[in-house]
Amino acid sequence: MVFPVFGGDLLSDLLGLILKSSDLYLRTLRAINIGNGKVRVMRHEIDNFYVIAIGKGSVGMARAVEDAAYDKIIDGIAVVPKGTPGNLRKIRILESTHPLPTEASVNAGLKILDLLSNVRSDDYVLFLISGGGSALVEVPMKGLSLEDIKEVNNLLLRSGATIHEINTVRKHLSMTKGGRLAKEVIKRGGRVITLIASDVPGDDPATVASGPTVPDPTMYKDAITILRNRGLWDKVPSTVREVLEQGLKGIIEESPKELVNTWNYVIASNMDVLTDLANYAKSLGMESLILTSRMDGEAREVGRYLASVALEARFRGVPIRRGLILSGGEPTVTVVGNGRGGRTTEICMGFALSVRGVDGVSMISMATDGIDGNMDAAGCVADGHLIEEAIKLGIDPVNELRNNNTAVIFERTNTIIRTGWTGSNLNIVTAIYVSGY
Repeated sequence: MVFPVFGGDLLSDLLGLILKSSDLYLRTLRAINIGNGKVRVMRHEIDNFYVIAIGKGSVGMARAVEDAAYDKIIDGIAVVPKGTPGNLRKIRILESTHPLPTEASVNAGLKILDLLSNVRSDDYVLFLISGGGSALVEVPMKGLSLEDIKEVNNLLLRSGATIHEINTVRKHLSMTKGGRLAKEVIKRGGRVITLIASDVPGDDPATVASGPTVPDPTMYKDAITILRNRGLWDKVPSTVREVLEQGLKGIIEESPKELVNTWNYVIASNMDVLTDLANYAKSLGMESLILTSRMDGEAREVGRYLASVALEARFRGVPIRRGLILSGGEPTVTVVGNGRGGRTTEICMGFALSVRGVDGVSMISMATDGIDGNMDAAGCVADGHLIEEAIKLGIDPVNELRNNNTAVIFERTNTIIRTGWTGSNLNIVTAIYVSGY
């Protein structure tokens, strides 16, 4: 696939590298080996063990564990978004929903809790956690309904709240988040090892999938503050306010702040992908610069900012003269229209509008899970001529951006990226190619 933009061949190569670098099967396989009848997971030697995989990367991660230590698995569950391709031999696959929880999410949560009830003293449970797990597995706190949880999630997702803010609230309304699954193991005398594929800026294990096995540093008061600051406190169901207020008063137990016999390891992250891209640029004799793996803020504004960096490089050779400017993270989109699109297409639109008419700069922006926003695409590419091409086709780019209908721009100009489901989730990766001045 060659993209019809400046540097299309290079951007096509970068797409292939992003897909390979974010392969969670390969990343997990590196963390596990077997020898002398024992399984070695990171620095731990264990014997037979249970497996719980939660998230968009569950199938790849669980398949790696099966391939490395099939005979040592006692039992296991992998919870995946509905329609996820792939099979497992020993670990049971449960389909669930994303980005909002449903009865399938509750069913998955209850089945996990049932499996964990079999854990005995000194048993190990290997958790495989990747992004998307917050919605895929859910058991609401007593007094809350699934509809309450869905309404809060929907309000937060549409408010422009950061992933950290969203998960802080989620963890205080759920029996499966904020370290509570690990607590179920620990209270039975078991031990927990968690391998994490991070989809959050900064790679905080407590935030990925709402940290089901990680001590939770946030409090009920934090969840309340977030809802108030986002103007949602009076919009969420009254039962949600009641639970949070009871937690604030100590009537409901806080999420665990310490967990013994629990070890968490981030084995794959956005920064890993950016580093691989930087090394690729070096192999081609080009410069590269990693700006950040913590990219956040309104997606279109992020695109405009990245354009300003690209323009300095294009016309001044600062911060680089020729090569790749790399960034990643999880910007947000505040939805005000009713169109189709995602964070990647709004990043690319902000970029394209700011570099309009400029030669020698282009961008690829891709969600590593293969599906961004409410469109069936992973991302897009853009350069200084995209806006004019769209206008020639009768498209008003500014109006479509205003209506959050950016997917149509890239579809019509053949600059959309469709990979299908990747089985990964290491967040958004963006690479700008600059030709020099």
